[in-house]
Amino acid sequence: MSRNISVLGASAGGMSIAADLAQMGHRVTIYETPRFKANLEPIREKSGISLIRGDADARLVRLAGATSNPRRAVQDAELVIIAVPCFGHEVFARAFVPHVHRKQIVVFMGEGGGALVFHHARRVLKQARDVLIGETNTLPYSARATGPGTVHVLVKKKGGVVLAALPASRNDELFDAIQPLYPNIRSATNVLETILINFNAIDHVATVLSNAGRLESGTTDMLLWGEGATPSVARCIEAVDNEILAIRAALRFKDRTPYRHWLYEQGMLDRKRRTTHEAIQASALAASRYRCGPDALRTRYITEDVPYSLVCISSIARTAGVDVPLIDGLIAMASAMNGVDYRAEGRTLRSLGIHAKNRRGLLAAVA
Repeated sequence: MSRNISVLGASAGGMSIAADLAQMGHRVTIYETPRFKANLEPIREKSGISLIRGDADARLVRLAGATSNPRRAVQDAELVIIAVPCFGHEVFARAFVPHVHRKQIVVFMGEGGGALVFHHARRVLKQARDVLIGETNTLPYSARATGPGTVHVLVKKKGGVVLAALPASRNDELFDAIQPLYPNIRSATNVLETILINFNAIDHVATVLSNAGRLESGTTDMLLWGEGATPSVARCIEAVDNEILAIRAALRFKDRTPYRHWLYEQGMLDRKRRTTHEAIQASALAASRYRCGPDALRTRYITEDVPYSLVCISSIARTAGVDVPLIDGLIAMASAMNGVDYRAEGRTLRSLGIHAKNRRGLLAAVA
């Protein structure tokens, strides 16, 4: 059945969602903020997005519309999907809370936390209290923009994507609405679990900081994981994963899948591997290139994944009574290296309007 869907955000993630859903036969409108409305110009010129799936040739997928007007973007939508980086969550929440209504569903797709940001914004603005909101832990695609209005997409057919509603009591309602679009999606316990199943938080920061000298002094691109995820660096990645697994255990989440098996779930591996090092080196990550140079540490792998992911995870750990010395150390190292106090500027439970004092209170806040 065709649905009216609005996709907010016109970077690679948003374009991949919009084009794929439109190709399924849904009526899709894409939105971008006035600041980045240039992203919409090639989409408007073509009346759609050029979609490249896997090794296939580019195919133009027609959209219902492209706009920088928030009200027009969502006025006819049954489903609103927000696909922006974490630092855009609050901007988009404040822009759209006044325009969504109780018959709509709002889902953040990408790294977790967006649902809590949206909920906090609607409490502050005293609007849209009955909207069903939720989030995933990652995009359902690996996507990159290859030209104006063009996106290359690999669908995560094996899974690796989990979904939760806020409050968690509406998980089944949200899952029933989203699963027909993404059959491999799984239901998470709550939005704390989507925040804690964060692959970028696990493998980005540890790898970049461990290779800082090479990255900053290099003059050619580096195979960040192919060269940089040596056995010792892979053990560091695994240690971050183990600290997050300890938080998930303290919160009594049933899913204890380790990072190396998530690589398989996301379709980056042909089969599961015994160690984290073996899994990374056999995965698609090993071919990923990273631009070296003096500003190599001022990319989203640090400027987004430290303040919006690791700081938030550390805040959850503290409330759950779990020590995370390596995560705290990476936050301190990144702050020192970039001269920015990421812990002071980062996302915490308090900044999200959650003032729980212990594990029980934390779980109650999202239930």
